[in-house]
Amino acid sequence: MVNTMETLLDYPCSCGGKLKRSFCTVEFFGISFGERPCEVCTTCDSEFLDDAVLHDIEAEVKKKRIFGLQEEIQATKSGNSLVFRVPPKIAKFAGITTKTRARMYPADKSRIEIELV
Repeated sequence: MVNTMETLLDYPCSCGGKLKRSFCTVEFFGISFGERPCEVCTTCDSEFLDDAVLHDIEAEVKKKRIFGLQEEIQATKSGNSLVFRVPPKIAKFAGITTKTRARMYPADKSRIEIELV
């Protein structure tokens, strides 16, 4: 959140906090789509975008051809290791080739992060 308007709204957040009009920085797959009008909770800091803003962002995501990059993959075994294959469209988006080096680490019990180096 960068810019704040102090207009409190008449309806509460789901946490019970007050909502105010503001601007939020919107990112999708690490690509910035700029600051957009939103509603921000003064208690839990949740940010909410209205349908028109979401529609505009979705159109821009589709125009940049990054809509639908998420894919479900399955581990296979290679020797003593487990292997996940990177789907071609994700490899192309990230610029991964057969010589690309990466660092992998657990972020928590349900998430593993891979950082290209």
